[in-house]
Order: sequence, then C-alpha cells, then structure tokens
Amino acid sequence: MAIQDNDFEHKLVDFNGDKYSMVVLASMWAKVLKKKEEYKNQPDAAIIKTALDEILTGKITKEQVLQGSTDALRQQKHDEEEARKEAERKAKDLYSKL
Repeated sequence: MAIQDNDFEHKLVDFNGDKYSMVVLASMWAKVLKKKEEYKNQPDAAIIKTALDEILTGKITKEQVLQGSTDALRQQKHDEEEARKEAERKAKDLYSKL
C-alpha cells in the first residue's frame, strides 16, 4: 500500500492543472461515490482519496463528474419528494381516523 500512496502523492504533486478546480471536482465526485453501495461503509478520507485518484489519472472526466453530480441531485430531490408525499399520505390517513 505504501507504493500506491507514494504513487498517489506523486500524481498529486505533479498535477499541472488548476488544483482548486481539481479539489472541487474531487469533492463532487466523492459525494457521488458515497451513494454507491461499495463505498457506503468506507471512511470519507478513503472516498476522497479514491475520487482524487480517479480524477488525477483521467479515469473520470470533468463531464462525468458533472453528470454524476447532476444525477445524484436529481435522485435526492426525487427521494425527498417521495418522502414528503408519503408523510402527507400518513397524515391524511391519521386525520381521517380521528
């Protein structure tokens, strides 16, 4: 694992692009990864490192990050709306029993 960490550090140090943008993209991608089953129980630090590594190596593009983030936000809004509707249904059922 030390070799991988060393390799990761070299990629991070040698990155020639805008590091601020890379960090923003990595945080967005980490949020997308956190929703995936294989990352749900991993510590945040490991997920962020994975996100950074995938961006630094070019495995994930800016467009993929933006699309994944948009899809995750859309799903979150959908889930919240469904939860609101369910709470409304339960409240109506409870009220009708009174």
